[in-house]
Amino acid sequence: MALTLTKDERLKKGDLRGTRWTRSSETENFILLIHKSTLSTRKIAVSIGKKTGNAAARNRMKRLVKEFFRLNKDIFVQDSYNLIKVKQIPLRLTLDTAGKELKLLLSRRAD
Repeated sequence: MALTLTKDERLKKGDLRGTRWTRSSETENFILLIHKSTLSTRKIAVSIGKKTGNAAARNRMKRLVKEFFRLNKDIFVQDSYNLIKVKQIPLRLTLDTAGKELKLLLSRRAD
């Protein structure tokens, strides 16, 4: 498995519109929404509201979630669209702290 995040693995605005999402799991800072796809790839998108923090913190959070996906693709469900909503930014904004919570989020998911 390649450790890259290709364009085919990112959800675009057109993919998000009109899609029925099912809430799969939730932690203190994240919500995982899943949509079963007919394609044989995993895709991801990150959603974060403006009230969550300033632009630099929001962009850093998006980069951390995408990096987590890039390094842990095998944890995500095959043939699915994954939308990770950020409820709030963790106090310590590092890949380790966000990664631990994202692993917990994915382990709690209802398949």
